[in-house]
Amino acid sequence: MTIRLKIMLFTTVTLLAMVVLVTLLSAYNIRAQGDARIAAYRGEALEQIKNHLTDLVEVAYQTIDSNYQNLSKVEFLSNYYRKRLSDILDSGDAIIKRYKERVARGTISLEEAQFAAKEEIKTLRFDGGTGYIWINDTGQPFPRMVMHPTVPTLDGKILDSRKFNNALGREKNLFQAFVDVTRESPDGYVDYLWPKPTQDGVTDEMVPKLSYVRRHNDWGWILGTGIYIDDAEEDIKQRIITTVKGMRYDNGTGYFWINDNTLPYPTMIMHPTLPELDGTVLDDPKFNNALGVDQNLFQAFAEVTAANDSGFVDYLWPKPTPNGLSERTEKISYVKLHKPTGWIIGSGAYIDNISQTVAVQQSKIEQQVRQLIKRNIMASFVFMMFVVAVAYVLSSSFSKPIQHLTLVAEQISKGKDLDLKIAETSRSDEIGELARSIERLKTSTKIMLNRLKAASKK
Repeated sequence: MTIRLKIMLFTTVTLLAMVVLVTLLSAYNIRAQGDARIAAYRGEALEQIKNHLTDLVEVAYQTIDSNYQNLSKVEFLSNYYRKRLSDILDSGDAIIKRYKERVARGTISLEEAQFAAKEEIKTLRFDGGTGYIWINDTGQPFPRMVMHPTVPTLDGKILDSRKFNNALGREKNLFQAFVDVTRESPDGYVDYLWPKPTQDGVTDEMVPKLSYVRRHNDWGWILGTGIYIDDAEEDIKQRIITTVKGMRYDNGTGYFWINDNTLPYPTMIMHPTLPELDGTVLDDPKFNNALGVDQNLFQAFAEVTAANDSGFVDYLWPKPTPNGLSERTEKISYVKLHKPTGWIIGSGAYIDNISQTVAVQQSKIEQQVRQLIKRNIMASFVFMMFVVAVAYVLSSSFSKPIQHLTLVAEQISKGKDLDLKIAETSRSDEIGELARSIERLKTSTKIMLNRLKAASKK
């Protein structure tokens, strides 16, 4: 292999190696910078979504909590149930009015009318049997029970037992409270403790109750009915569920659901887009899609709220669209436990748009890398042609003198052309030094040959 070829080959290989190295380093830097930008974007986007979800769920939580706290507010309950309880007493009033009219017409005595009225009122039932009307009189200092449909042993008795000193917030006899509250006004409310009717009688324990009472002065009667707070609680819960079910955001695609915190598998209380889940124990294997842990996602909700009251879980879930639900899509949800009800309130955001944006950015990065490689190949080809041409010229300036010197040396070795001029002796580089050495060799050879010729003639 000639020196010229070696020089050109070395130059080409070195240049190619440099181009490849620079291209690889540039591609690596582009990808590294792109990955850093993508990671920063993903982190910022997720953080914005998490903050947004936290704010939204907090609004739903406050809606639930404020409504639930109303259970302890007599004013709220009295206003909320005013018409319902008033309508119940209206039915008792209608019976009394009918018998009063008969007394006025003289077809029945007052005693007969009162007896018949209380017997008829005794049979009235409301709210699945737990609602009823009782009658006590306005006697002082303690009233007398005229009729109680669920505790008939009280009928006719003076209500002075200490067990009746349970009017909440008043610490006094609840029947005295009925008389007091209707003294200035014909009706009013009193909250207290009382046994709750059951299919087998009444409960042994005393249950919180709110009663609405109305006075009939001409008969000296007070009619009363009430709502048990646990019944009110279920009523309020249904109201809360209806309210939360109707809450929407993000053009109707955002919603809230409620499940309980039972473990190992919670029960769905309300899901606005999948109502078929309501009341269902959420143990179906299709829910084993909590990303990163591959566990039941509702179980994950219960566990994260048991540990910290609230938290985030990412998973897969169908996405609402104008045409219905899509295939399961990446989603992250924020959940918070409402301890008084044992409800977990949650809302989520689909993060497939983040993944789509990341995919677009990754595609752009790969496109930049391909364009870089393409540009480098084109630039390196042009540059390589230039460098090869320069290398060819430079190598020629080395190889041609060496070839000439090689020819001269060969002629000297044969004793020929000893008068041949060596032009390269004027060069100042290593070739010039070699040429001058050959020139000296040529001169020495020429002298030696002349001596040999002279000696042979003697």
